[in-house]
Amino acid sequence: MEILQYLDINFILIIFLIFALAGLIKGVIGVGLPTVSLALLSFILDIKESIAIVLIPIILTNFYQMIDGKYLKDIIKDTKYFLLFSIISITPGFLLLVYFNSKIILGILSLLLILNSIISLSKNTIKIKKPKNKLNQIWIGILTGFSTGVCSIYTMPLVLMLQSLSYTKDKIIQFMGITFFLFSFTQIILFYSQAMINTKILTYSIFSIIPIFAGLVIGNLIRKRISETGFKNLFNSMLLIMGLVIFARIIT
Repeated sequence: MEILQYLDINFILIIFLIFALAGLIKGVIGVGLPTVSLALLSFILDIKESIAIVLIPIILTNFYQMIDGKYLKDIIKDTKYFLLFSIISITPGFLLLVYFNSKIILGILSLLLILNSIISLSKNTIKIKKPKNKLNQIWIGILTGFSTGVCSIYTMPLVLMLQSLSYTKDKIIQFMGITFFLFSFTQIILFYSQAMINTKILTYSIFSIIPIFAGLVIGNLIRKRISETGFKNLFNSMLLIMGLVIFARIIT
């Protein structure tokens, strides 16, 4: 079978550990699966392959996160323009992903990791005065969709919308589930249309599901016992370091 040629035990173990960590972080704070997995996978795989590998796990985990709550209709009503223009803008971003070489994509990824971490670690919260305003949602949606299409970082500048909506914790988590599910579903259609989903990608993607869900379960248990704020700060500090390391690797 063709699939067997990709079952190198050592490599699969590394994949397991990466996705278990990414799942654990998502279980604790509700985000971090694509960000952590892409940052770590970029050290061992081509960045375009890495993005393709994480799509199926992102779709599955965020579908559950999307339906696990009572705010679905309210969130869609509040953020419909953001969601629509984000999804539309993924396609032009994806076309740049196809056109650019992997080093450029990796550079954009590292810069977005650094920027996202600095904003998240900042004590001064950046808020938009009218987050439900149509024009505000359109420009944030366009930028978020474009960055998603280019390098699969979903949180920039989505974080501005999150900080401005004044949602409860549960509502924020469901909002992220809706957003990330729609983004990843759009991406996998685009990747498939360009024949960027192959047996190798599917093999690693399917094998990643088990450690991710194991990490999610453990993360949910940890969330009840530790300071979420402290964990978020540690998480964003870790992403900042990874972003700097990736950027330094590119320019040296």
